Amino acid sequence: MSEQSSLQIKLRRAGGVGPNTNWHWEVQDASGKVLKTGSAVGPEHKAFATARIAKEKLEAAGK
Repeated sequence: MSEQSSLQIKLRRAGGVGPNTNWHWEVQDASGKVLKTGSAVGPEHKAFATARIAKEKLEAAGK
């Protein structure tokens, strides 16, 4: 059985349109405290993938 993560990703659009869309992401713990932030330009799925990589690194460092 896999372990459930208490970290979550919050993604919001900060501006732009189409391929120039600017995304701001945050990785938060269960209490809502921001552990890491960043931004990405491009489609939403690429911004989410960037945030997911940061989340996985935080999870690996915590083990």
